Amino acid sequence: MKTIPNHTQDRQQLVNAMAKAAGVVKLICGVANNVAWLVTLDAYDHAKQCQRYRHEVKKAFKQAISEWHAYENRLVHARVNRMFHVADLAEVSRKQYGDITDRQYYDFWASAGGPAYTKTKPLITSLVNKQRLSLEHHGVKDAEHIAWLLTASASMDIAHYLLEQTMKNVANDHHIPHNIVKEVFEQFSVAPQRKAWGRAVLLLEPMEYTLEPIERRNIQMGLDQLAKEWTSPTLLYNSVLDSVEDYEEVFRTPGYQAKAMRELTEIRDLTNDEL
Repeated sequence: MKTIPNHTQDRQQLVNAMAKAAGVVKLICGVANNVAWLVTLDAYDHAKQCQRYRHEVKKAFKQAISEWHAYENRLVHARVNRMFHVADLAEVSRKQYGDITDRQYYDFWASAGGPAYTKTKPLITSLVNKQRLSLEHHGVKDAEHIAWLLTASASMDIAHYLLEQTMKNVANDHHIPHNIVKEVFEQFSVAPQRKAWGRAVLLLEPMEYTLEPIERRNIQMGLDQLAKEWTSPTLLYNSVLDSVEDYEEVFRTPGYQAKAMRELTEIRDLTNDEL
């Protein structure tokens, strides 16, 4: 964790607040960022099926995928504000895990995207269909494939938006200066991936047309539904629960795994009761 000036507020209180904030940010991004990555992988397969996927276009898409791998490496190998360095874990958290590497810890965190992707696949494909109908209406070729590319862009937009909102919320809720929150958690931003992906999509298909009002409303509705679902406590905690159940190898003993599942279930139920 970065060195925090004593004059900001009591140092220990601030460290504790940042630890709580990190838990919230990692929970939200563990779902949103990693679902966006899975949607991007699906969309990448669609890009490869387009006739113009060659030369500069092909290179641009590969660069966009490289940005995702660079983002992973930054998180796993961070030198400051480390979020996945096992040795930095508090003793109460560290003792539940076995002899795992930072990369295994990261992969365990990222695995929450899989269950969340499966559970929200109907909403994802619904957004794809909304995009497809708009593209077909405006005479764009390969509408089905391009719709997946736009949905990947939208997924990254949602993930970035949710990070920005979460940083604001944890700063306000835990009385942490916004600049400190941003400096510590900005590393979860998928903005570089979104920029590279958007460039590749526009090289493949410029799509120079304006959405009609009804198209804009329909697509926005799809975006809002995904954003709402990706921040649903039920989806968030159930996705992590699925990961805990699937990743038994990261836990020191089956008992610690079972304990983690009980605690997550209790937090999920308590959160839902409060809502």
